[in-house]
Amino acid sequence: MFENPINHGYIKRFFIFICILLCTSILLTACSGFFGSQDDNPTPSPFDLEESLRTDKQNTLESLHDRPESIITESPYIITAISTGYDFTLAIMADDSLWGWGNNINGELGLGNWNSAFIPTRIMGNIAYVSAGYGHSMAISTDGTLWGWGWNGNGQLGDGTTYARFYPTRIMDNVVAVAAGRYNTFAITDCNTLWGWGFNENGELGIEGLDEYHFPTFIMQDVAYVSAGGNHNMALTIDGELWSWGWNGSGQLGDGTFDKRTSPVYVMSDIQSVSAGFDYTLAITTDNDLWGFGNNNFGELGGGAVDFHAVPFFIKEGIAAVSAGFTHTMIITVSGELLGTGQNENGQLGIPQLWPRRQYHHVLSDIAMVSVGQNHTVAVTSEGVLLAWGHNHEGQIGDGSFYNRYTPTIIIQPIESTHST
Repeated sequence: MFENPINHGYIKRFFIFICILLCTSILLTACSGFFGSQDDNPTPSPFDLEESLRTDKQNTLESLHDRPESIITESPYIITAISTGYDFTLAIMADDSLWGWGNNINGELGLGNWNSAFIPTRIMGNIAYVSAGYGHSMAISTDGTLWGWGWNGNGQLGDGTTYARFYPTRIMDNVVAVAAGRYNTFAITDCNTLWGWGFNENGELGIEGLDEYHFPTFIMQDVAYVSAGGNHNMALTIDGELWSWGWNGSGQLGDGTFDKRTSPVYVMSDIQSVSAGFDYTLAITTDNDLWGFGNNNFGELGGGAVDFHAVPFFIKEGIAAVSAGFTHTMIITVSGELLGTGQNENGQLGIPQLWPRRQYHHVLSDIAMVSVGQNHTVAVTSEGVLLAWGHNHEGQIGDGSFYNRYTPTIIIQPIESTHST
């Protein structure tokens, strides 16, 4: 038979080559689906990590839809102190235990992790004084030891580093009062000396020198109380004089100018308490008169026809306590009535109609203490019932949800009060 000129060996090798290509293609397709590509799975950045944590939190909270509108935590103890941070809340019980809830991405709750808490969660015991800042927290134990935890990028914890702390860290001894600000902290010792540390670029510490101090640094003496604002700070001396320092773009220092001050300047006398907001200040005289100065764009001062006041002006009489926040303010009258003014877009005034108020409006009666965060408010009644309202996307209200509350919501209720109702 006549032989075909085509070489059968070449044909055989050709088909083997084609089979190898097909198998390789199938394997690569399967592997890419299993492992993914470098473009599909890039190395996560810190911002991706934070967004992932927030997404996980959102997914976890979907299961909370079946929960009641308000989770009331019954406690055998009443609340003795409260402090609201940017988007978290801290409270001290009568047994000296410290509790916290809300955002914890920077460790501001001191729980040893970065998971937010949506109901009151115990942090530590033997605490006499607490102050919540922008992203860090400070507490004084019953023996006068100062502790700090949370964000520390500007040295605001005072431990000599710029590393965040997820557990309470010991800072200094013999402390009787503390104020955690935006990026700095102030402490008063038992001999009435004022110390500060953290961010100082605009003179926020009242010290001329470095832009940051990572250790407690002396500022002034004879100080009885200190309040930390956004970029300005206020101190009250033992004889009732009010002093201020830091940024002054809105007249929040009350010295009649808009110039920043890198050292303390005198403001006024006969003051019994003061509260520094983000860019405004409110002070109460020994006669229980309320005075204010600084930004008033949203009516956060609760009086005055102009947006900025560089000198103190009289607002209201008969005031026992005040708490200034980001753009809203709460005051308690001598009769225990709670009034609010300023921004209300998140219900932070406790008034359902969500628009700003330029005058003080009634919110509650029989109130013993109040603290204002960025966009949320926490108050305690004379019976020890803790209520909260306003922005709640980080759980700072403490009712087990992430929904804003536009009216006061009961969060913690003493057992005695529960049984009496």
